[in-house]
Amino acid sequence: MRRFACHYLYVSADGCYSKYVVELEDSGRVRAYFPLKEELSATQWIGGVIIISPMYGLEICSGEKFADFLHRAMLETGCEQPVYAWHIADFDLPGKELQREADWYVYTICLG
Repeated sequence: MRRFACHYLYVSADGCYSKYVVELEDSGRVRAYFPLKEELSATQWIGGVIIISPMYGLEICSGEKFADFLHRAMLETGCEQPVYAWHIADFDLPGKELQREADWYVYTICLG
């Protein structure tokens, strides 16, 4: 099991949670998420944004707005699908938008 804390957690395209922890199973699938109320041992602060998505493969398209990317990431791929955690580090936190195109990258926090 691994835990990651971030500035914003998106579990739907409708809004986000602030200062949350995502707990992953050894398989890399999301086990739980909960508010970061105090420092937890074995929790890595990675900042930025974590997106919980049923999609196993996810990339940001050139010129794509964050709202469009988020909506696409939340598309259901089937009932009872496992969910994965994706981290976006280069993110304009106050503006809630992706940084300039040259800095865009998304990666799974479960691999690595």
